[in-house]
Amino acid sequence: MGFLDNFKAAMQRGVDAANANIERQRAEQAAAAGAARPQPQAKPQPRTGHKLPEGVVMASLQDIGPIDLGTDSKGQNVVMNISGTILAKPMGQSTLDPNAQREEIKRIARESLSREMAPQIESMGDLKFMLTFANRMNRVVCEDLKAYGYEAAFRIPLMITPKR
Repeated sequence: MGFLDNFKAAMQRGVDAANANIERQRAEQAAAAGAARPQPQAKPQPRTGHKLPEGVVMASLQDIGPIDLGTDSKGQNVVMNISGTILAKPMGQSTLDPNAQREEIKRIARESLSREMAPQIESMGDLKFMLTFANRMNRVVCEDLKAYGYEAAFRIPLMITPKR
């Protein structure tokens, strides 16, 4: 069994040497990448838990507040809460900073939703209608954003619920 023990020990030394070589190469690559990469001088962006592609902004529609549609035929004031999240990117060069872009996206979405929901005020209490309407509004809002120069998609789909 002496031969097998020697063979086993030689194999282990080979594995250890290979692992050491791999670690040395990784350390050299990390050092080279760190030296080649310039250190950012700009203000750090707030951490959102994930990184968005360059130029893409995320806007939460919960921030636009409830939309007051007016009074229905029963004399009840109809107010709808909106939730959802939009990812958008300007199609060309934008002079607006990301925060201003978010505000513009929310403004456009609010205008689209108000315009489309107002004629449907009588149906806004029906759950099935609101679900299908919200699904259709995902496309309408994205098309309106495209008309204003944004490529857009919903990250979290639009939800429309009555304010209680």
